[in-house]
Amino acid sequence: MEALQRSVLSTNWITIIFVFSLTVLFFLKLFKTVKLKGYASAIFYKGFLEIEVEEGYSPITFFHIGFSFFSFLMLSLTTFFLINQYKQSNALLLADYFVSSYYVFIFMIVRSLAAFLLLSLFQIKKQLSFFMIFKRGYLYSISVGLFFLNIFYFYSFQNLAFLFTGFALLFLVRFLLILINNKNLIIKELFYFILYICAFELAPLFVLFRLIF
Repeated sequence: MEALQRSVLSTNWITIIFVFSLTVLFFLKLFKTVKLKGYASAIFYKGFLEIEVEEGYSPITFFHIGFSFFSFLMLSLTTFFLINQYKQSNALLLADYFVSSYYVFIFMIVRSLAAFLLLSLFQIKKQLSFFMIFKRGYLYSISVGLFFLNIFYFYSFQNLAFLFTGFALLFLVRFLLILINNKNLIIKELFYFILYICAFELAPLFVLFRLIF
């Protein structure tokens, strides 16, 4: 009976996160309907991101802060589910979710600050602005995908292979689209691109993996 009670409580707080995440999307749609639809479908239609590049991009806006927060919630929840399945734990504890959220938050903040310093140090912010907008746009897009993936996983397919495969495919598609849509820039600025990928994409992921496992 006690185990059943823990399961119900766990379901409740996870459901609240889903509802809260959906509420964030609702407010984003309320204020910026076109932008929300554009970023949500950016992985299928790159034209919207090209328009964003032409109009200029500022991450310090209500919309981008809200969508970044939504992405953070989905990445934290996916990380929590993966760790929980990897450890073969049946207890979905809120405290463990906070730990996963902490690591994801530190990872996102440190990587963003480090990338900003790199772009400023080498004075290549303008050259790589196109790349950065596409990178952020595809993150928003796959975060929406993670929202549905997490829902299907939690309420239907609680299987590590299903979750990991879906998670890996989304990020693989994002990575390939970034390469395809920025191939000219990557060839032109190959040294800086390799430096960026190694220092702020691969290295942080390795550190995050070591910290968690």
